[in-house]
Amino acid sequence: MNPQYRSPNTLSQLAMAGLGLTALCELATAIIGAFQVAMPESTLSLDDAGEVSSWLMLQSLIALLQIPIFIATVVFFLMWLYRAHSNLSHLRPTDLQFTSGWAVGWWFIPFANLVKPFQAVREVWWESDPEVDDGPSFLSASLHSAPTFMGVWWAFWIASNILSNISGRVFDPDDISTVVVSGFVFIATGVLTAAAAGLAIYVVKDTTTRQEARAVAVSRLERHEPPPPPTF
Repeated sequence: MNPQYRSPNTLSQLAMAGLGLTALCELATAIIGAFQVAMPESTLSLDDAGEVSSWLMLQSLIALLQIPIFIATVVFFLMWLYRAHSNLSHLRPTDLQFTSGWAVGWWFIPFANLVKPFQAVREVWWESDPEVDDGPSFLSASLHSAPTFMGVWWAFWIASNILSNISGRVFDPDDISTVVVSGFVFIATGVLTAAAAGLAIYVVKDTTTRQEARAVAVSRLERHEPPPPPTF
């Protein structure tokens, strides 16, 4: 195998673990949201004789738990993406439109991050095709279609981010009147985000599997290629 190729497998496992924990937390959020809607009167008494919703308190605890999980997941996912994209230059790519740095950098550019990161992930998936075509390519990367599951993942990811922003505006643990409204939002956000995380796991797994297979195919092809003619 090409010595410059570095397997993304370990980073993919870490990214998928983080995404799995994210999905579990979001499902817990959705379940608690359902209790908020069904039993909004459940409260806890405070020392100052006030009351707070027990469900909103649980949501606050889950939100605190999600912070380190979210940070770790983002770090591992982007490390995986950078590694996988960096490998493409050693795997006989057909037409790369992104650098490895920008495959990661576009995630942090407002508005552009609605489209560009998806295109970068799509490029990694497409250029990791196990079937190595040694001939010229007449199809530009801009026309490479993404598999259906990848498009659904991105749609869920965008929708879940929009709902997360809404939930942040309606969520107030000190205001019992927001229990039912925020409950509905938490249900929708939790289900969508959990679905997006589950699909992201499949994206990472499938892309990594394809790339490992392509690395083997390229290595096998290079071993059987005739040596270059001598130069004088």
